[in-house]
Amino acid sequence: MRTVIVSILIVVVGVGTALANPIIADQIYIDFEPPYREYRIDPEPYTPFDAYIVVESFFGPGFTAISFGLAVTPGMSSATSFEILLPGYVVVGEYETGITLTSTECITPDMQPMAIAVLHCLYQGTPGNIEIIAHPEFPNWIVYCDDSVEIFCVLSHGGVGKQPLAGDCEGNPVESVSWGALKALYR
Repeated sequence: MRTVIVSILIVVVGVGTALANPIIADQIYIDFEPPYREYRIDPEPYTPFDAYIVVESFFGPGFTAISFGLAVTPGMSSATSFEILLPGYVVVGEYETGITLTSTECITPDMQPMAIAVLHCLYQGTPGNIEIIAHPEFPNWIVYCDDSVEIFCVLSHGGVGKQPLAGDCEGNPVESVSWGALKALYR
């Protein structure tokens, strides 16, 4: 009887922990030279550079829409413009306050990593960041081709003339323990 109760408790705790700490399989990041994952750039003052917003979806059928925002350090860049790279896109919002990009095609896993947009900048000589921020209404949403909605994480922000800020894709925060350690908790 004791073994049955311990087994039930372990399953309940394990399922509850897994639901509270989902494994995030979709990433978004700033890349200055896709697909090489260059998260930092050191341009000369008053020269142009491009910051690509790149998405990777590891599981699922692919995606059709994504919601995010971008924050650029004041004084770092002038003449900033935003260009969408998705095929057959529809846009709702502005990148500074929250934007949703939708493609008329399914962006399947074999097409990824995919640069979905690019921020064209003119460096002013002040080091700074290009940060991916949460959309105010649809925070970190990615819509799969089957219309299900998942949450993405930020792998890395972009650093201009400085180290980039780390993202939040640290993996699953559940502590890994052995089966024996779990059993010992209930003895």
